Amino acid sequence: MDDITRKALSRRTFLGGALATGGLILAGCGSDGSASSGSGGSAGSGGSASTPGTSSAPKTSSGSGSGGTLRLGVSTDIVPAALLRFNPSNEPLRRTLFDVLLDRGLDGKYTPSLAKSWEWSTDNKTLTIDLQDGVTFHSGRDLEADDVIFSLQTAMAPKSGVQVAGMLNRATGLKASSKSQIVVTFDTPFTSYLDALATIPIVDSKTWTDVASGKQMVGTGPFTWKSWTPGSTLTMGRNDSYWQSGKPHLDGIELRVIGEPQAMLAALQSGQLDLVNRLLAKDEATLQKDPRFTVAQSPGVDVYVGCSTQDKPLDDIRVRQGIAYAIDRDRIVKQVYSGFAKASACLWGSDTPGVTSKMVNSYAYNIDKAKSLFTEAGVIGTEIELAPSPQDPAFSAAADIVQYGLEQAGLKIKRVSVTSADWPTRNQAYNLPALWISNIGLSASGPVATLMAANPLTPDKNTSNFTTPEYTDKVNALLDAASDSAKETALADVTNYMIEQAFHNTFAQAGTPLVSVKGLTDVAVDLTMALKLADAKLAS
Repeated sequence: MDDITRKALSRRTFLGGALATGGLILAGCGSDGSASSGSGGSAGSGGSASTPGTSSAPKTSSGSGSGGTLRLGVSTDIVPAALLRFNPSNEPLRRTLFDVLLDRGLDGKYTPSLAKSWEWSTDNKTLTIDLQDGVTFHSGRDLEADDVIFSLQTAMAPKSGVQVAGMLNRATGLKASSKSQIVVTFDTPFTSYLDALATIPIVDSKTWTDVASGKQMVGTGPFTWKSWTPGSTLTMGRNDSYWQSGKPHLDGIELRVIGEPQAMLAALQSGQLDLVNRLLAKDEATLQKDPRFTVAQSPGVDVYVGCSTQDKPLDDIRVRQGIAYAIDRDRIVKQVYSGFAKASACLWGSDTPGVTSKMVNSYAYNIDKAKSLFTEAGVIGTEIELAPSPQDPAFSAAADIVQYGLEQAGLKIKRVSVTSADWPTRNQAYNLPALWISNIGLSASGPVATLMAANPLTPDKNTSNFTTPEYTDKVNALLDAASDSAKETALADVTNYMIEQAFHNTFAQAGTPLVSVKGLTDVAVDLTMALKLADAKLAS
């Protein structure tokens, strides 16, 4: 294809106990929408074994770069210590310096990456994974099964903060049966384990201790770590020994941190940047009319106002519901996202099986209703802190509208800031301000992965500090559901409960804006919104 093109996506399919969306959203590769060659094994369903993943012969020749260094603009700097977590700041790292075991397609199916094949036993209690041949780390050392196990065990370690650790820990056995084969065992079937394998970068066990400090990052990915000036720039070079033949095409990537949205826009318009991740939607709308640029957007994910129920008066359901009524969702979608989002009070997309229009349209904007609930709870005039996540400039703009609505309903809002470096740490420690605005990037992975892995939602402990036996039981019912109809029923039950309790107040389903110069083609993102640039080409 001549340029980056928005693709119409089928957003939700049931797959292996989870609802899934695919990863590639900026076209320019295969007609099937797959980001990898070969046909991957899908997760087993209903106790049946999956089809083994397959791939073509290993590709070990050097890259055939067509030249050029991609200049990428980002609003926040990388956070090396959070490499294995879902941190928006690390979206440019996870699929450039590193690879994952499996890729996810637009239809939710899996395709080979570092794993050339995988197969479930007939009872779905054993997963056998075979690695590609001829894969080397940037250091020249061969990738082995022990490196995969090290990566997974590091993610599973206590206090790792990795969101999918709970999914990985469902496995009861993890061993290398040879240098190129891993065997994973389970007490009970859990085919959604593949969802976790599609998100964890495989790291070099020999140099892992240097990652957190940013001294070096050694992976198997299409680009290599060159230099990093914190808060300013990061440079990567082409991996000439990349295992996928003929890739990457670029000579390198230069990441530039530009925190001020107008400065980012100016840099793009003046020709200083080739690609911008997380541009403000209003600027995205402006650039749609400029023939020099191509505008694309990822599938929508949940954007919400979180409530810390351990902070008074948010322990009162009436206050939380009043907050839900005071959020002007339509105004946020129109003014902040310029229409590149859908107003919703539901965590899941409207086409998710089990989701109804009543859920999506819960809590229509009603200041009188909000004020009545606040009056009943006796909190008129109470001061409450509100912090937008710094990881997307849209959150601050949305916070302005949320603050206005809450103050119109009788609360006093104190805006506070949390740095991009501190945000993931405080999120992992369940210690954000009383109210906050952020998104759930994992919601693209479907309800099972989201409810098991997203810190703001996990039933045993979460950022909202909302833990009730009812919530736990309803989530477990969804995890244990065996048939599609049972999954739909269980999802509807837990979703209605979450909406009623109002500890997590969704206000939109919004994608991530990506704007590029017209000469840039074949850019993609994966299910975690990580940038995939191995296929990218930059016109001279």
